[in-house]
Amino acid sequence: MSNVILEIKNIHKKFDDQLVLNGINLEIHEKEVVSIIGSSGSGKTTLLRCLNLLNEPDDGHIYFLGDDLMDQKTDIDHLRMHMGMVFQSFNLFQNKTVLENCTLAPIKLLNMDKQSTEKLAMNLLEKVGMRDFAHQAVTLLSGGQKQRVAIARALAMNPKIMLFDEPTSALDPEMVGEVLQVIKKLALEGMTMVIVTHEMGFAKEVSDRVVFMDQGIILEIGTPKQIFESPKEERTQAFLKRFVKN
Repeated sequence: MSNVILEIKNIHKKFDDQLVLNGINLEIHEKEVVSIIGSSGSGKTTLLRCLNLLNEPDDGHIYFLGDDLMDQKTDIDHLRMHMGMVFQSFNLFQNKTVLENCTLAPIKLLNMDKQSTEKLAMNLLEKVGMRDFAHQAVTLLSGGQKQRVAIARALAMNPKIMLFDEPTSALDPEMVGEVLQVIKKLALEGMTMVIVTHEMGFAKEVSDRVVFMDQGIILEIGTPKQIFESPKEERTQAFLKRFVKN
């Protein structure tokens, strides 16, 4: 197996009195695609948001490129620059164009010059099928277009890993496919990715491993074939019956 890029050790997280994550252990390897599935409230999104400390765990350790994110001496902002994040609700800058959304962070955070950044951004927008919309206001875009811009924006920072939080859940059904195609292309190119998703067919097709979460724990983990065709746990079987048609 290739190098471990992200290691999660015994992560716990509570919101008030509710235990949302209960002792999570997981390794993500370079160029690996890991999909996280499970019912609403199982802890999937909280786990993903803990990976770059958008939610800070109460206990445990998260090692990214060898640095412990839970160590107070760690420069979290510097490490976050290497972790691309794509949210359910796009989180684009509404007062900027598509191109401006993709160039702002590299110019401000990586000190790239405007010309080089714009060239990079245009290449990435072409990659996600949005080059023709570069000078468009993001407010005029469809949901699927916004999500593809959000992916290009994250890629502009040249991340070591991409984190996707239900990237299609806010989209109309006819727009889901265009976003999933972009993510599939990234997988084929070897991008390391962790994807929280309710798209079971997509998870089966694109993942190296699938993680099934239930009530704040990783109940089962395996290859797509193992999880979707012969799950061991009753709760995994019950969950998949609701989504996967024979």
